[in-house]
Amino acid sequence: MNQCIHNVDLLRWMMGNDVIEVMAYTDNLEHDYIEAEDLGLALIKFGNGAYGILEGTTNVYPHNLEETLYLFGQDGTVKAGGKSVNIIEEWDFRDGRGDPATIKMEFCENPPNVYGFGHTPLYADMVQAIREDREPYVDGNAGLRALELVLAIYLSAAQGRPVRLPLGECATTDFVGRFE
Repeated sequence: MNQCIHNVDLLRWMMGNDVIEVMAYTDNLEHDYIEAEDLGLALIKFGNGAYGILEGTTNVYPHNLEETLYLFGQDGTVKAGGKSVNIIEEWDFRDGRGDPATIKMEFCENPPNVYGFGHTPLYADMVQAIREDREPYVDGNAGLRALELVLAIYLSAAQGRPVRLPLGECATTDFVGRFE
């Protein structure tokens, strides 16, 4: 949850937020000194008929290489990569939608440090939303949706079965002792 929550949020947002079911595995393979998973794998069924595969781990040698979001469809492929999903590396559509070179140049961020860089514009938007009495670009419900998906992943992994959403009652404390 700590390492991959932004990727979970991004995947859910990109796919339309409507998650129907999750089948997952989590494990602690390399970090016996923590009480949490260091590997999470999930197959996610979305309401629009699409499927997503999520993999998150802290077991990469020698360090985190990148975060990647692939979107594959029968009419196009997009790959967003880089240290924080900040670089469009692949943009290819059957109908020629958008010039790949232009898209790659226009939608690329290369901050001096990827950790925490993306939060500042969201905080600024929240302040502006309060001042302008409007909804912020990202609201608390987006955070709840990402949290719900992570908890569904945990529940599926703990019970060894698919879990349907909406989730209902579930909390991280339900999984205390799982990796002891």
